[in-house]
Amino acid sequence: MSATPLHIEIVTDTYVPDINGVAISLGRLARGLRELGHRVTILRSGKAHGEDETAIFSWPLPGYWEINVGAPWLGQIRRRWKRQRPDIVYIAIETPLGFSAMNAARSLGIPLVGGFHTNFKEYLLDYRMDPIAIPVGAYQKWFHGRLFKTIVPSPGMREKLEAEGFVKVDVLGRGVDTRLFTPEKRNAELRKSWGADEKTPVALVVGRVSAEKNIELAIRAFATMREIHPEMVAIVVGDGPTCKKLARAHPEVHFPGYYIGEQLAECYASADILLFPSETETFGNVMLEGMASGLATLAYDYAAAGWHGTDGVDCLKAPKGDEDKYLDAAKRLLDPQLREQIAGNARKTVETLGWPSIVDQFEALLLQAISENPES
Repeated sequence: MSATPLHIEIVTDTYVPDINGVAISLGRLARGLRELGHRVTILRSGKAHGEDETAIFSWPLPGYWEINVGAPWLGQIRRRWKRQRPDIVYIAIETPLGFSAMNAARSLGIPLVGGFHTNFKEYLLDYRMDPIAIPVGAYQKWFHGRLFKTIVPSPGMREKLEAEGFVKVDVLGRGVDTRLFTPEKRNAELRKSWGADEKTPVALVVGRVSAEKNIELAIRAFATMREIHPEMVAIVVGDGPTCKKLARAHPEVHFPGYYIGEQLAECYASADILLFPSETETFGNVMLEGMASGLATLAYDYAAAGWHGTDGVDCLKAPKGDEDKYLDAAKRLLDPQLREQIAGNARKTVETLGWPSIVDQFEALLLQAISENPES
């Protein structure tokens, strides 16, 4: 811990209680920094939920209605930081609010670090908006080039960005709450409500129900497994723009909406298989949550799975983009002995991935940025 407590300002368009990996991760980092004695303030879009949060005018992000985009606020941010100057600013988003914060910090000589949390170019390509995707990707590269450092959640993402010409990229992993997400929360009554007994395999998907999350591949995997085990139960936890359409098209799949906290932890632990079909993650917190809950997980071999998972030992993996191999791997998870072996190893793998060490690493990165800032 730093001998002198810092004032750290986080600028973001999503923060708890929003339900997404970025918001949850930022909330855990902020809480951990406060526990170390630092003052953490949040400048955010949406609605403020605490005395250390300041909300600004915002509007829903098209195609992603759960997130609000903060308005440009350059003059107000500059005046805010002149009145109460933070020691360092962390920008979690490259939208108009993040752009304003970046310019304000640079003009005032405040050390500036940013996170690459969302690969907007890949999202836009998934939505078939190719003419916009390329300039958006170029903008993100330009934006991050103006920061002291860009923090990404996995070595694979760092390699990807560096190959695209990003500079000054460092890795800060993600943690998982192994006390919240644990096999001990398995609930036979919950399984019964799904129509499953202890011998019925239950496959789970958790996340935003949208094109970029590739939920349709998971549903095809459900169908493939159900051909072998007709009694199998399939559940998609989450919501999003394609949820209603998929629910209408697949009445055999449960779509209960979003779960959080204990309800989500109980849902994980009461399933048997986690399918993680997304190809656009910068990390994928869901993967660690499923492993901590004692599930046999299947994911593409990149991001969290690429870093923390070992194929055939604590998860199954398919080459990114190879749907045939993904579907073949899903069928393998119908073997109860394989599931039991993978689930047990998965829990052991993530037991060392707690949040305290991640917070310590984050603090060290912030202190480095302050010490090496030429105007500090």
